[in-house]
Amino acid sequence: MHRFDSVTSLNNYVSDLLSADPALNYFELTAEISDFTVAKSNHCYFKLKDKTAAVSCIMLSNYFAKVDFKPAVGDKVTIKGTVAIYPPSGTYQIKVLAMTRSGTGDLYEKYRLLFAKLKAEGLFDDSHKKKIPVLPRKIGVVTSSSGAVIHDIIDTLNRRNPHYHLILYPAAVQGASCPEEICAGLSFFEERHDVDVVIVARGGGSMEDLFGFNDERIARTIYQMTIPVISAIGHEVDYTICDHVADLRAPTPTAAAELVLGKYSDLTDLVMSTSMNLDIAITKFIDTRKALIDNYANHKALASPLFYARQQLEAVNAMEEKINLLMQNRLRNESHKIESAAAALKTLNPANVLKRGYSFISGPEGNAIESVSGVKPGSEVSIRFIDGEAKATINEVKDNG
Repeated sequence: MHRFDSVTSLNNYVSDLLSADPALNYFELTAEISDFTVAKSNHCYFKLKDKTAAVSCIMLSNYFAKVDFKPAVGDKVTIKGTVAIYPPSGTYQIKVLAMTRSGTGDLYEKYRLLFAKLKAEGLFDDSHKKKIPVLPRKIGVVTSSSGAVIHDIIDTLNRRNPHYHLILYPAAVQGASCPEEICAGLSFFEERHDVDVVIVARGGGSMEDLFGFNDERIARTIYQMTIPVISAIGHEVDYTICDHVADLRAPTPTAAAELVLGKYSDLTDLVMSTSMNLDIAITKFIDTRKALIDNYANHKALASPLFYARQQLEAVNAMEEKINLLMQNRLRNESHKIESAAAALKTLNPANVLKRGYSFISGPEGNAIESVSGVKPGSEVSIRFIDGEAKATINEVKDNG
């Protein structure tokens, strides 16, 4: 029995065996690209796959520079290369020496055909896009309840503007059940009709991981929604059918949270700035019209005792009174609008309720608990008071019916 002195010596031995095999030393393979990445060094890393298996590949920059097209996930390519072991990690990989385009991968072809079909039907037209509300009172989210996405969204909203109400519909964001569960979540909010906007979100992944969102059922469900939908699938470079049909596409789930709700400080500053500008504009308008009237009243033509001149002076005075009345009415209307906006912002502030002795109870994921049906003995909850927060465990639940 042979004994190896170290893992390194074992990996080197395997590498030498692979290099000595004529079939593996230089060969040709046609497959579909998956997980394609170009590093800062211009070396590229990717996988080649078929329906049942995948293999890691590396193509150094000097070889990659000779490729006459831009490879992408979903491309079917033919490569020439050699099999090798990367000794530090013992990873089996292909060192690609040449690459040519061989066709389009199955997944990309499905995406391309569905995209062309839905675009021809007008599902992506801007004329069908609904406006995202400036100040949504309730936000629906369709995503996984266990992933980092929902936590990123909640953290971002809490940091920007804690005065919101979020309802989560847990759904699979990968695999065969993904389209059906995403559609169920969208239909759930559409039927409730008590949220102002819905976010459909998922973190990054390969084309295969995200392909559930390239589904015709999801596209048609979003298109028929009366509630605006924000799509945040994958990373900034990832585009799915869901992104194209949604009313707004966010490059990441965190960006979706930033787009759906403005910063509280920015909103209050906007109200104050608008109020100030309106006051200045109205004052300037009144001063300008008054100066014009005074100019007419002091005109030499009005100094004549003629009856016509007296009529003109009376007309000018009547005009001044009318303009003053119109300006007063407009000032009252605009002031009422500003007061309404300020009152709306004040209403959104839960702190005003907490000051009166009430508290805010939420579950482990930050969702509001509005009924005893949302808890059971042993449930862990967070209780927010005006001056802090406490953790508690439910011992008993009584339904008052």
